[in-house]
Amino acid sequence: MKKLGFLFILVIVHCTRVESFDPSDFDSAETENVDTSGCLPGQIQISGDSCLECSAGTYANTDDDLQECSTCSYDTYSGDEAAGCTACDSGLGTLEEESGDVSDCIEVCMVPNIEFVDSLSPESRVAEGGNVQIICKDGYYYGNSGSQTVACSSSTNNFPASCRKVTISDTESSVKAGDNGVLSCVVEAHDIGTAIQWFKNDSAIALTSDDTAYTIVTSLATDFEDDSVTKKSTSTLTILDFDSADVASYFCRVIYSDPILSDQSPEQALKILDITETPSKAHIASEAASLQLIIYLLLLIS
Repeated sequence: MKKLGFLFILVIVHCTRVESFDPSDFDSAETENVDTSGCLPGQIQISGDSCLECSAGTYANTDDDLQECSTCSYDTYSGDEAAGCTACDSGLGTLEEESGDVSDCIEVCMVPNIEFVDSLSPESRVAEGGNVQIICKDGYYYGNSGSQTVACSSSTNNFPASCRKVTISDTESSVKAGDNGVLSCVVEAHDIGTAIQWFKNDSAIALTSDDTAYTIVTSLATDFEDDSVTKKSTSTLTILDFDSADVASYFCRVIYSDPILSDQSPEQALKILDITETPSKAHIASEAASLQLIIYLLLLIS
């Protein structure tokens, strides 16, 4: 009986020793990934034992002992005291960096790069269906205006590759009756229209197969694939045997499949030349020859 009592005491002592075993005696490799800064997750150590809570839209970046509240990138968000940023669900994104709530994850439309613009507002991202204001560089147009507002759609690209420059030039703003009036239209853009149309006093000039009033020669740029380079298309309108019926304002318009995208040049007014105001070189030469003949005849008579 005494021996049994002694064994019972030994068992109790042994169990007591196991319960008081210090866990720090385990191999340190099992605890090397534990943050030993003393700060809680979502906090960074700023000095000594002082910790700073990272605000919403940032996360505690402690990689390589960096200890800073880093900004969440686009399409991610975080709340207060976050140890990392959470990605938005598939198909959703954020309009800004440093988003602080899941409600910031929305359908986003990306604004493409557009050449020859002074400004885009917003510049890169807008809510799906939201408006983007395009302000073209001086002398360039989009939708026949230097400024245009376009609804952004991810499924349909409503934007041009560039603002466009449509200019019209003439050999003379006044044409002598019976001569030909010539106007040239030049379109400079990164995208290509389907045609260049000429107008007289807001009415389209339609050629017939045996037209004796006009000729139109158009050359559209052919590099349809590359939207990264400026292309130049031209069209020349010749008004045959200019007379009083041809006195009008003329302009050219580059035509796109979407009518709102079509751009036109400034208007160019043509009128019949008033010889008494602006004589041509040929007329001056003719008058000089006539004067010489009169002088010669007078000399013969005398």
